[in-house]
Amino acid sequence: MNNFLQSFWKNNGKEKLFCIHHRVKYADTDRMDMVYHGSYIHMLESARVETLREIGWVYSKMEEAGILLPVIDLKIKYKKPGRYDQILRIETHVLKPPTSRIDFHFKIMHEEDLLVEAQVTLAFIDSNGKPRRAPDGLARDLEKNALIHS
Repeated sequence: MNNFLQSFWKNNGKEKLFCIHHRVKYADTDRMDMVYHGSYIHMLESARVETLREIGWVYSKMEEAGILLPVIDLKIKYKKPGRYDQILRIETHVLKPPTSRIDFHFKIMHEEDLLVEAQVTLAFIDSNGKPRRAPDGLARDLEKNALIHS
C-alpha cells in the first residue's frame, strides 16, 4: 500500500484537522472526465467515519449501543473539478461541540487547490428513531484532539 494514502493529522497552529486521502477511481468520474458530484458524498462519509474512529468513536460500536447518526443537512460548494487518478486530501473538523447534532466541515483538496467545501449535519437518535443527546465523552474527545473550531 502506498503510505501516502494513509490518514494523518494536520496542525493549523492550535487547531487540528484530521485528513484522509482518496485516489479518484474511474467509477468516481462522469462522462466529462470529472469527479461526479454525487461521488463526493461517499468521500465525506469516509472522512467523518475515519475522523471519529481516530479519536475512539467507532460507528459500529455506537450503533451497537443504540446511537444512530442520520444525515439531516448537507451543503456542498463545488469550486474546481477533481479528475481520474488524482489523490485528493479530505480535511475534517467539527464546527462546535455536539449537542443533539454534530456539524462537520470538510475541504477536499488536490495538492493546494480547493475542489470542494462541504458541511454535513448529523442528528443523534436512538434505535427507535427518537432524538437524543450526543454520547457522554464525545465533546471531550473532540476538544482534547483540537477538532472543534469554526
